[in-house]
Amino acid sequence: MMKGIIDYLIGPTIGAEIVRSNYLMKIVPMINIDGVINGNTRCSLYGVDLNRCWIDPQKDTHPVLFALKWLIKNTQNERDIMLFVDLHGHSRKKNIFMYGNSYKNDTKLKERVFPYLLEKQAESFSYSDCSFVVQRAKEGTGRVVGWKELQIQNSFTIEASFCGSDFGKYADLHFNTSMLTEIGPHLCEAIIEYEKLIADQVQYKQVISEIEDIISNNQNQKEEGGSKNLEEVQQQQMGGLLLDGGGLGTI
Repeated sequence: MMKGIIDYLIGPTIGAEIVRSNYLMKIVPMINIDGVINGNTRCSLYGVDLNRCWIDPQKDTHPVLFALKWLIKNTQNERDIMLFVDLHGHSRKKNIFMYGNSYKNDTKLKERVFPYLLEKQAESFSYSDCSFVVQRAKEGTGRVVGWKELQIQNSFTIEASFCGSDFGKYADLHFNTSMLTEIGPHLCEAIIEYEKLIADQVQYKQVISEIEDIISNNQNQKEEGGSKNLEEVQQQQMGGLLLDGGGLGTI
């Protein structure tokens, strides 16, 4: 996914030119460098899961996170951050989807707009698999700290299954590198569409209405289907530029 983003941004397309001309992109291709090079997908060689250390990263034990959090705060002194995205692999769920955050009702579902637009750009992205629930165990993750402490409205983890997809053109196939690379350009193009939408309040309200319909339909299905486990309920509540890939990369 990170390769797809970088290839797109240095490419010749009009969309890439628009992004380069209008945004400052700060990209960390890999955070868990020492762990990944030794075969660890989650933990560094120091033995810590770096995506649980964002609240108070230490310079000696979490040096990359320490520097990255400083970079984010320093950037905020100069400009607003429109988007923070942490790129991860998921070992259990299928598809490509996002984890977001839970806002109060007065935000009018603003935190769900970007993932909704991404689904319209990318055939392999599943909005129905997105979740906007903040669990206590996840409060040390990049996307929650980005939202809660650093006040970045669009703060997400984008997850790509270690397996593959259960819908669309890639249904029942394992994801290969070319399939994963495809999501990068679509994410960048969703940024362009997001800015267009913010400038057009009529269309923006229409998108919010569509998201409300999805939530309402999910709630109706929940009531008709009876009790469900926590994970199923969370999936129904789902659905700046800084990009990050965890062990893998961050924008």
